Amino acid sequence: MFIQHKQLKYLNVPAEKVTHLHSASSSVQLAFAEYPPQLCRAYLLQISGGNKVLIVVAFYLTENQCSICFVPEFGEVSSADAEETYEEGYSFVESMGFVLTETDYHLLSVKKKQSYWTALPICQPPKKQEPDTPVSTEIPVQESDAPVSAEIPVQEIEKLRSRSLKSLGRFFASM
Repeated sequence: MFIQHKQLKYLNVPAEKVTHLHSASSSVQLAFAEYPPQLCRAYLLQISGGNKVLIVVAFYLTENQCSICFVPEFGEVSSADAEETYEEGYSFVESMGFVLTETDYHLLSVKKKQSYWTALPICQPPKKQEPDTPVSTEIPVQESDAPVSAEIPVQEIEKLRSRSLKSLGRFFASM
């Protein structure tokens, strides 16, 4: 299960750490908590660091010009479990009405990866700031066996899970 990472406002990750990238072929109208319904783009990516992998689902809200990121509730996974978690992320994104397509990002040269990655809207700081919202949080990417993401307290996970279920209910009610 994927949960929203509230502190993550955009992906400030080196292009070479992104090992797999899918993007939605078109926008879908969604309503996230604290935002009005609007067209969104979806991205599914795999970030590798050491022996750990972080799968991220990122939605770019076109009207608010900001990103909302979801990560697995248990955080980063081992390289051996990455494929299964990536498939769960794929199903999560497609369950929201998106059709994901392979970008062939992993086949690009280093220079083309860099220009492609930095041009994506999910890599840009939010253009419109919300009151009392931090600007951004970088994803820690390390060369060692250290975790790729920070631990999320259990209380916050429960709050996010509850809010996600409410948001999902509103989403299904709008269909």
